[in-house]
Amino acid sequence: MKSRLILNLALLIAVAILGAIAFFEPGKEKPKKTPLAAVDENALTTVTLQNKDTITFAKQNGHWRLTAPFSAPANDVRVRQLIGIAEANSEAQYPISSEDLAKFELDKPKATLILGETTLKFGGSDPINMRRYVQIGDTLHLVTDDFFHHLIASATDYVDKKLLPEDAKIKEISIPGLKATLGEDGKWVLEPPAEPNQSVSDLLNAWNTARAIDVKRVEQSAQGDVIRITLSEGNPIEFFIVQRELDLLLVRPDLGLQYEVTGSVSKQLLSLQKPELKPKESKPSEEPEPNQTEDEENDEDTPAIPEESEEQGETDDEAAD
Repeated sequence: MKSRLILNLALLIAVAILGAIAFFEPGKEKPKKTPLAAVDENALTTVTLQNKDTITFAKQNGHWRLTAPFSAPANDVRVRQLIGIAEANSEAQYPISSEDLAKFELDKPKATLILGETTLKFGGSDPINMRRYVQIGDTLHLVTDDFFHHLIASATDYVDKKLLPEDAKIKEISIPGLKATLGEDGKWVLEPPAEPNQSVSDLLNAWNTARAIDVKRVEQSAQGDVIRITLSEGNPIEFFIVQRELDLLLVRPDLGLQYEVTGSVSKQLLSLQKPELKPKESKPSEEPEPNQTEDEENDEDTPAIPEESEEQGETDDEAAD
C-alpha cells in the first residue's frame, strides 16, 4: 500500500515537471514584437487623424493643441494614446497591391493616421481572429484591435476638459456678485468684502482643478452672466453661464465650446465657500478624588439624619404614657 502511494506521488511529480517544461520551453527564444512603425513621439510636431472628419494636432510649448476642425487645447494623454498605436505589435506582414485594397476595406479606409511622414491606413478586420488590417506603404499588417475607438473618436473627444490651462496663475477673477484681485502686496482684495470665515483660496483652487464631464461645439452666440478670469500670462478667459441647474453649462465663446460641469463642482466655482465648523470637543467628566470611594460619594449626596439623644427618647416615652 505504501509503495503504491509513493509510486503515484512520483508520477504526479513527473507530470508536473513535464508540464512546466512544455509551458516555459527552456532554451526557446520568445518571438520578438514587431511594431507597426518606428515613430519618435518627441520628434513629432504634427499629427493628423482622418475619419469622418479631418482632425489635426500641433505641438506648442510641449503641449498638444487642436488646430482643425477648430482650435482648442488638446488632451495630451489622449493624443499620446493615438500616437502609441504605431507601437502596436504587427503579428503578420504581407505585400499588398492596389488591386487587393478593396478585399481588406483599404480602398476606402475607415481611418487614416498620419504621424509626421508615416501614414497608417486602417481597414476591416480578420473575421476569424478579429485582427485589424493596417496598410503602411506596400505592406499589409495584421494587429490585435484594441485601439480602434481612438481612431473613430470625434474632435471634441480630444479637447482638454480642464477649464483653465494646466499652469494657470490667476491674478483676477470675476464671478456674478464677487470680484477678487491679487494686489501687489500678494494679498487678495474682495469686492464686496468677504465674511470673516470666508476665504478666496478655495475658489481659486476650484477653478485651477475644475474639469468638465463633457465638451460640445456650439455655433450660436451665448448669453448669460459672464465669468472673467485674468491670468498672469495670456489674454483673459471668459465664460458665459447658460445653465446653473442641474449641472453647470459654461460656454467659452473664443473657442466655441460648451463645458458641462457637475452640480457639486459648480457651487465651488460660483461662490466663496464657508469652511465647515468642527464640533467642539466635550470636556471629560470630573472624576472623584483618588481617596474618595463610591460609597463616600453617595454618603455626601444623602442628607445626614441626626441621632436621637437619650433625653429626647425619655421625653417621648413620657408623652406616650
